[in-house]
Amino acid sequence: MASEGGDVNRLVEYVGSTVTTFYEAPEGWPGNVELSLIDAVLSIRATYGTSADTGVRGAIKRYKAESGRTSWDDFGELAKADTAWLQQVLMKQKTGGVPKAEAIVNAARRFADIGVISHADIDRNSAEQRRAYCGTKGLGPVTWDYFLMLAGNDGVKADTLVTRFVAEAVGRTPDAKTVSQLVTEAAGRLDMKASALDHSIWRHMSRPRRD
Repeated sequence: MASEGGDVNRLVEYVGSTVTTFYEAPEGWPGNVELSLIDAVLSIRATYGTSADTGVRGAIKRYKAESGRTSWDDFGELAKADTAWLQQVLMKQKTGGVPKAEAIVNAARRFADIGVISHADIDRNSAEQRRAYCGTKGLGPVTWDYFLMLAGNDGVKADTLVTRFVAEAVGRTPDAKTVSQLVTEAAGRLDMKASALDHSIWRHMSRPRRD
């Protein structure tokens, strides 16, 4: 267990000595599984945006407008999207050597192929669903966790900033799974949601530092 070496204690103490403000995690896109997937993929090495019209938020706003729909909870629809159109609507970036739009459509298709269509079908404990996401070229376990969070599940996105914070706390750089476990256990000790502690750490680490 991650807590046996005292790492959780060290993380809790480090949070208490460094994080001065705690935040609730952003709401994400519960009930709109397409937007959860798009957000998770577009967030890879990208700027989230300083307003609703820039970065990832701006891309999602354009998708909602261009789709001509009022609900975005159907992987079957997203799986049929033309990748060239989707890339034009979203952003011309790549992940793992493929356009992000292509990764999004391929992941939606892989989900649809195993019967996962709407947010009601998402099961965070399903190995098959995890394989569908992580088996898509350009996608992996960190953004799988983030996708689940955006879809309404409590969790941790062990990205670069959160991992760096945990490494500072415990004196070594753990893998993504261990980071998630440590932050989740620390959140329990602090009587808060894991996603809230994750976001609070991320906000803390995003500020200019004077090291």
